[in-house]
Amino acid sequence: MSTIVFLHAHPDDETSQTAGMMALAAREGHRVVTVFATNGDYGERPEHLGDDGDLVEHRRGEARAAARVLGVERVDWLEYRDSGMTGWEQNSDPLSLHQASIDEAGTDEVAGRLARILDREDADVLVGYDYRGNYGHPDHLAVHRVARRAVDLAARRPRLLEAAGNRTAQLEMLESPEAARFLEVLADGGVAVDLDKVRKMILTGDDGLPVGVLEEEIDWAIDLPADVIDLKRRAMECHASQTSDIGMMLSLPAEIYPKAFGTEYLIEPGLDQPIRHAWPFN
Repeated sequence: MSTIVFLHAHPDDETSQTAGMMALAAREGHRVVTVFATNGDYGERPEHLGDDGDLVEHRRGEARAAARVLGVERVDWLEYRDSGMTGWEQNSDPLSLHQASIDEAGTDEVAGRLARILDREDADVLVGYDYRGNYGHPDHLAVHRVARRAVDLAARRPRLLEAAGNRTAQLEMLESPEAARFLEVLADGGVAVDLDKVRKMILTGDDGLPVGVLEEEIDWAIDLPADVIDLKRRAMECHASQTSDIGMMLSLPAEIYPKAFGTEYLIEPGLDQPIRHAWPFN
């Protein structure tokens, strides 16, 4: 059995991007470790915390709860501050991940923290993010760079995989005959969706560039069984404080949720194979 370390930008990112493969890996007996690069301290503040409640500790508690659902054995933190979205003033915070990752020296500082965790865990695999960081968020882009550098710094170089967003599949879904049915089901569930706005969001992510990568760049597609999709949804529910993104995902009707979150994708740098619908952690 292997030790697989998943690096994520913020607490809650793990549930939308890799929760299914994490749960499957744990089920197979692999040791699964989640590392969060930031504390998520610019996430949404739940009302019950008031102005003085500890949002960071609250979100850490949510992350630990999600880890229990997925079978994750350890949760760790690189201890950087959330950088906020592209162009936010938080990008300039000297304690933010964005600032720590500006130059090679900064990247080594962050990647060194991750490499020490990889060494401690004797990690066989590290899962980071694709070069778009899914949607261009400064912290997600940093995770891509940091994971690649940490693999070089680790004493035993782990296999690197990168969680990817499949832009091709997202756009095809919008153009498919199913799209109209999607809209009907969503409307019946009280969710109004403008497909033109969704298409624009896919083509212009947080930094103005397209979300995700083309399917031809993806090596692995992991189709999740129904019970694991249920676990993924339960893990999302643990991050209930984040109502604008996780709340939106959870608002998807039961008929739609598996279509949106039932397949997870990975790039394996250097592999260069046509996309395979298969389990990569053998």
